[in-house]
Amino acid sequence: MKKIYVSLIALIVPLAVRAAEPRLNILFFTADDMNYDSSGVCGGPIKDLTPNIDRIAGEGLRFHYAYSTVAVCQPVREIMQTGLYPHRNGAMGFFPIKPEVRTLNQQLHEAGYLISMFGKGPHHQPAEKFFVDVADDKISRHPSQLAEATRKFLRMAREQGRPFFHNVNCYDPHRPFIGINGPGDLAEGEPPSRWIKSDEIKGVPGFLEDLPEVRRELAGYYTNVRRLDDALGAVLKVPTEEGFADNTILMFYGGDHGMSFPFAKSNDYENSSRGSLIIRWPGVVKPGGVDHDHLVSTLDFAPTLLDAAGLPALPDIDGRSFLPVLKGGKMPGWDRVYTFYNAAFGNQWEPMRCIRTKARSYIWNAWSDGKKNYHAENMSGLTWKSMLAAAATSPTIKDRTDFYLHRVREEFYDMTDDDRCERNNLIDDPARHAEIEALRQDLLKLLRRTGDPLAEAFAQRNDPTVVAAALHKLSEEYARVPKGKGDENPKVATGKPGGE
Repeated sequence: MKKIYVSLIALIVPLAVRAAEPRLNILFFTADDMNYDSSGVCGGPIKDLTPNIDRIAGEGLRFHYAYSTVAVCQPVREIMQTGLYPHRNGAMGFFPIKPEVRTLNQQLHEAGYLISMFGKGPHHQPAEKFFVDVADDKISRHPSQLAEATRKFLRMAREQGRPFFHNVNCYDPHRPFIGINGPGDLAEGEPPSRWIKSDEIKGVPGFLEDLPEVRRELAGYYTNVRRLDDALGAVLKVPTEEGFADNTILMFYGGDHGMSFPFAKSNDYENSSRGSLIIRWPGVVKPGGVDHDHLVSTLDFAPTLLDAAGLPALPDIDGRSFLPVLKGGKMPGWDRVYTFYNAAFGNQWEPMRCIRTKARSYIWNAWSDGKKNYHAENMSGLTWKSMLAAAATSPTIKDRTDFYLHRVREEFYDMTDDDRCERNNLIDDPARHAEIEALRQDLLKLLRRTGDPLAEAFAQRNDPTVVAAALHKLSEEYARVPKGKGDENPKVATGKPGGE
């Protein structure tokens, strides 16, 4: 009898200890329209621009290859929450997710988490699917206000005895850029701790043209990046001061996709989709690591966070948990990602599909027919205007702007041959035929398996009538913008800067 009693104690005590352990808190911090290589730790061109991002990289694990599934705001935000491709969750453009789709927030809410959403609230629709307890969409360009709101939220969680999911979505470095309209222009937020001047821009990103107005606009962009870093630093002080740091996993993603410049945001290029992902988890993630082995994507964020918190997985999703990587392991089959683009504001469809590995990218521009002109918010600033002006006297830039407006049906890039910025399209190179065809077949398999409405159009991509009919059918299906798109935000509804 004594032996049985001792055995029961041995069983019950560990269970009681585990039950008493505090639940894992989650701090998910995102940037808006930030290129993956803007921070210092990722090779950014401005010295000491991002001390807080650089610091957390030294305290956590940075993923060298992390990608956004769609390079525009609302679709990618809803993908982060659902782990589903856009044609599966309903986020083909600025549309709400389907009623039957479950979200990360829903799982956390049912597990008792207190949930915040500071910034990008209108890009999570319908609102009732996201179970937000505390929200504010007006302070995300204000580092000091974000810190104050964070403190109130964390104290609320402590008072209620609940774990928290603190979701901070900073609007920087989204347009408008600081200083573009003069020295007093703060672009809807607080003063940054540092202003970047045009003469500090020693070189422009390789996918852009080196022109004076491009440098001027980049100076504004990098000043916004600095304010983003200010916001991150202000927010991260609070969990430490409030005693939550040791039991909080931090996921930082900068940004939700690439910068709002031509050949970046709202496309399927490397600089459209690649982001800077850093995860800090005291006692679990080894500090200062860099993962070069796995290609992860925004599809994988929700399953990974739920796995880390020991909560049930979202059912029937496309994303996968990379929790073993956080714990130092390696996982086979993470050597490629698939990215999409469909529509932005105004139901303007310019569908693209891409398969991407570390060294290759294949893009299908379903919308490109030699007649239609591409149009997106990334062309609204100084850079595109200056490129068009320079094209009047530069044949090289003229070719570049013409290509951007019209594209070609297919693109293929070898990024190992000094073409990380994808300027040399090799789609017609006969020596590349075999590897191009292999990527085409891989992409087609994925589109068919996940029920992409353009799968068969891609299979018959050489028949313009088939492609045109599929595009027309898709546009007609979404012609009436569903309720819950985020119309309470006039920038979303009108397509003005900020709407993407």
